[in-house]
Amino acid sequence: MNLTDEQLRIITHSGGHARVSAVAGSGKTTTMVARIGWLLQQGVQADRMMVLMFNKSARDSFAEKMHQQLSSVSRLLPEVRTFHSLGLRLVNSFTRRGALPHYRLVTEEYVQEKLARQVASEMYREERENQGWLAGEEVEEFLAFIDRVKSTVSEAAAVFNKLDLAARYSYFIRAYELFEKVRKERKIRFYADLIHEPLLAMLADDELAAWVADRVEHVIVDEYQDINEAQQQLLKILAGKRARVMVVGDVDQCIYEWRGARPEYITSRFQLDFPKPENYQLSYTFRYGHQLSLAANHLIAANRKRDRKLCISHETNTNTVITCLEEQRKQPVIGVLSEWRKGGRSLRDAVVLVRLFAQSVPVELALLEAGIPYRLEGNAQVFDCAEVLALTGYLQLALGNLADAEQPAREKMLTAMLSQPHLGIKREDMEVLVQNIAENPHDAVALLRNRSTSDLPPFIRKRFEETAGNWQWLAGSSPSGRADVFLKKIVQKLNLFEFYHNFSARSVTAENRVKTCQAFIDFAATQNVSVLQLLAKVAEFQHGGADPAEESLLITSVHRSKGLEWPLVILPGLEEGAFPFYRERESGVDDLEDERRLFYVALTRAIEQVVCIHPIDADFKRCIAKCCGKIPGPMVRASRFLYEANPGLSVGLGEILAEQDGDRTISADDTTIARQYIASVGARVQLTEDKKQEKTVESPSPEILEIHELGEGLRVWHHVFGAGTVLAIKDRKQGRLTVSFDDHGETVLLAGYAKLRPLS
Repeated sequence: MNLTDEQLRIITHSGGHARVSAVAGSGKTTTMVARIGWLLQQGVQADRMMVLMFNKSARDSFAEKMHQQLSSVSRLLPEVRTFHSLGLRLVNSFTRRGALPHYRLVTEEYVQEKLARQVASEMYREERENQGWLAGEEVEEFLAFIDRVKSTVSEAAAVFNKLDLAARYSYFIRAYELFEKVRKERKIRFYADLIHEPLLAMLADDELAAWVADRVEHVIVDEYQDINEAQQQLLKILAGKRARVMVVGDVDQCIYEWRGARPEYITSRFQLDFPKPENYQLSYTFRYGHQLSLAANHLIAANRKRDRKLCISHETNTNTVITCLEEQRKQPVIGVLSEWRKGGRSLRDAVVLVRLFAQSVPVELALLEAGIPYRLEGNAQVFDCAEVLALTGYLQLALGNLADAEQPAREKMLTAMLSQPHLGIKREDMEVLVQNIAENPHDAVALLRNRSTSDLPPFIRKRFEETAGNWQWLAGSSPSGRADVFLKKIVQKLNLFEFYHNFSARSVTAENRVKTCQAFIDFAATQNVSVLQLLAKVAEFQHGGADPAEESLLITSVHRSKGLEWPLVILPGLEEGAFPFYRERESGVDDLEDERRLFYVALTRAIEQVVCIHPIDADFKRCIAKCCGKIPGPMVRASRFLYEANPGLSVGLGEILAEQDGDRTISADDTTIARQYIASVGARVQLTEDKKQEKTVESPSPEILEIHELGEGLRVWHHVFGAGTVLAIKDRKQGRLTVSFDDHGETVLLAGYAKLRPLS
């Protein structure tokens, strides 16, 4: 086994704690397994080591690699555990000691979901004076909230105040308290309790914590950037004063903040809880070539919450090609895959990664039309997702064809239609209504109107009346023009987009729904067909699915791709506002850094080729030609992350390094990272910087501007974004304004948080 000097230093580390900062594809599993082998050689017993992972698949993969790599070791190997399996062990021990009550562990998800629905519905109706119905999405959001609370040691109210949840979900706090009360009455535990309960018990009982601590000599934690507060505190107690803790992770891949992970754990918190650690780096990637390493380095350098490591391609790596393609009438994905298959490559070696699943809709439709088999992981396929189901149902209603669908399909479609917009009734009542309409589709309007006069709360009766009116309008519309025009009328008549924004738990969910509808409407526009022809096309696609045994293209989310790799990675929909996704509330620096880390993960999944598909953007073309990595202004269309990755310089310099052509010269506006990279690989390349005309130096004044002092055209300074110009005051009462920053483009800020200073 050929190991780098960096790996050898980590493997043979002796002394205290250690923090290993590893780039994507750096062989950290190989390094950690070799570390275990070295410790065994030094006489450390297997039961004096603790190896911790964050999920079962990672645990299984690590254990398999350990047994393969250390097959020649005659001694017993350490057990590899997940945090939750460790928690279960503690729960069992504490139960025997009487420190925790004897509860039954329930692993069936539906049991927890049923309890969550019950308590959340009770609090929801209580808050709304027994009116309304709890949507399934809100139950999912409440379940996520429960897990988030149990990833901390904080009260539910404190956790809620830190989350991106609308004020109308404040009932989650009381619902959580009721959930816990009922759970304890039933004497059951769920998955999240396995860490939360024993941790709280130890924090409340020093003797119990002391009984657990100091049992091992070495602790190794993989993917440390994914750790949350509860796991961090558990790790600290377990280590005690005896264990030497080595953690390995990549702060630039910290993308699970919605689960409680934060960059600070690896950048600063570790050294507070485990003092004076030795810091190591795994800076060589064995996955991709120079072009991609350079692009990743340029991109992530804009983040503040990180260590300043450089990702360097190992000399044995294959060349990795970065391609940027403009979105055209014909989806570029088809051409990319066609060339890939012409080269004798399999669809199994390719992946399409999306930020929002709505970005998969135009890709799916293009694949269906081209007859290219695919599978979607993490979301319903295009014609099974609720938004498209509802729209196709409304088209069927307009043509009088609701009765044509088979009963199960009809019920599924009707459920989507009656949920968008939602009638506000209980799930059981919805099921009865759907069944009645499915059995008598021609009486749909009458059935809805009858319910509007029934013994229901006034606001529910009003919704039934509005829905009946909308369905009557649709049934009498007899559309004869283009399908896309009629679809836009439906969206407007039903106020669908307004409904999504008002009734989605998170802005990202609302935007995903809106974009899904827009993608379907855009598809109808490109087809230039009537409603009848569009529905025929949909039926054709639905019945032309891929054979499960056939090789197919994977489409999934960037979040789901972490830890994986493919020869070909395709990233569609790289549009400013979509990736990075901007929430309705102020998108601050932390949000932007979260999104940038996500894009970094997306890029670094590739081995041979990464294809970035973006809207037509003349500025981006110029930036590529000039090897410029700065955003030129507020009106860019391509994602700012593409600008920041500086593909012009990254591709150009990457080609020179791959070809070892030191005679070529490359010019760029900023060569800082390029020079660092060249020095790291020991190459000789001629780099020159384009010296622009020196601008008048502006210096920020010390005073903070109040909202009443801000006006359009004012030059201001932000502590992160730098110099910029105020474009508009959106809301003086809220202090919301838009600023165009010289190097970061247009950003919406809140004056109270932004702390803008005047430039002079």
